[in-house]
Amino acid sequence: MFDWLIVGAGFAGSVLAERIASQRQESVLIIDRRNHVGGNAYDCYDEAGILIHRYGPHI
Repeated sequence: MFDWLIVGAGFAGSVLAERIASQRQESVLIIDRRNHVGGNAYDCYDEAGILIHRYGPHI
């Protein structure tokens, strides 16, 4: 059982889940269709070991 369900692990969903868990001490289930957190601001390493922005540049 969870107190909260958050759909989307982008910036807003991730921050909201962390704040609820740490400030309210309530349990949170966060789900996303992608297999990573960060939404479109996700970084990963390519085959050459270079850090790239998978979904385009972001600040």
